[in-house]
Amino acid sequence: MRAILLVDPAGDSLRGAHAPFAQNRGRISRYDPEVSVFFAHPPELDASDWADLRALTGPGGTASLRRRLSPIPDDWTLLRTFHLVVYSSAGLETRPDDEALILGPDDVDEMLALVAQAQPGPFARRTIELGRYLGFRDDDGQLIAMAGERMRPPGWGEISAVATAERARGHGLAERLIRAVGAHIVARGDTPFLHTSADNPARALYERLGFELVDEVDLEIVQAAV
Repeated sequence: MRAILLVDPAGDSLRGAHAPFAQNRGRISRYDPEVSVFFAHPPELDASDWADLRALTGPGGTASLRRRLSPIPDDWTLLRTFHLVVYSSAGLETRPDDEALILGPDDVDEMLALVAQAQPGPFARRTIELGRYLGFRDDDGQLIAMAGERMRPPGWGEISAVATAERARGHGLAERLIRAVGAHIVARGDTPFLHTSADNPARALYERLGFELVDEVDLEIVQAAV
């Protein structure tokens, strides 16, 4: 059986490099909601854990659960389940890209617009604070591609928010950004990894670049009663 390399990347990040972004209550942690949507929790949640989860989400709030083993209480509702796959950069050839721009706070509005168009996954106004984000602009100065780093469990860096405007696809921009973000992660001694949905056509690109499938996991979105 394949060993699971990244059992709790959100929790490991929030206890480590991303501790400044953590909101904690008992055994439950979450990112500041302006930064990211992810939670950390034990697989077996008892009554006090569910109470702490509700305290962090607020009435009617939502949480993301990973590898949940215990039943969902009656005052919570399962809204959606995402089947995710996890890739490690076993064979990724990383390289810096001198043409890639480092994106900053002044670029966030454009980044959010590109995310809304390309739908690479959750991206909040302050997600950019989690790591380095790179992008390409067209001749008119419009942002047409981006990628960056999200979770940082010890020894790892997650490549995330890989997004290309529809009119700019087919020119290898995503590949260049993945290699460049990966190079930044490798330079500090860590290993790149990434999440994506099991049905994402981009999996073909990741596998062509040398990423190796290391895990599959369900991410559940649950909502507390009002």
